[in-house]
Amino acid sequence: MFEELDEGLIQLRRVYAQSKPAVRLAAIRLRLASAKEDSGPTRLITTVSAVEALARSLVVHAPGRPASTAHFRYQQVRQKTALELVEEVLRLYGAKPAADHFGEETYRCFALADQYRDLVVHECTYPGHEKSQQLIEACERVLDGMVSTAGLLRVVTPD
Repeated sequence: MFEELDEGLIQLRRVYAQSKPAVRLAAIRLRLASAKEDSGPTRLITTVSAVEALARSLVVHAPGRPASTAHFRYQQVRQKTALELVEEVLRLYGAKPAADHFGEETYRCFALADQYRDLVVHECTYPGHEKSQQLIEACERVLDGMVSTAGLLRVVTPD
């Protein structure tokens, strides 16, 4: 049983390491869409994780990096924080520093969202709806900003 679970984890990581950012973004969008009805804390976890996952993929598959080394690069950045990954994306894609690129208020709120996510996950707590919504919106703005920076296809939803 444990061997099968271990192998499943290894295979899933391998798939994510090899998946190009556009493929990861499609999966992220599906996950975010399914999280719309989740409670504030669960949605916060999902949204911060979405930013982190896309940023990791953008770092692993940055322009000029051969696909054959994706798994190795994934292992190098697997433990980096969401903030470290976002800042690395901006550097690799020639964008302004995070506070300038996303706006100081948005980026500070995203940094807090990352900390709240860790608190929710590790302390099984609840930040409250008002706070959750503000933090989630900052994450969504950062995600959209990375999509634009990397030149990925944006999805426009009707109002």
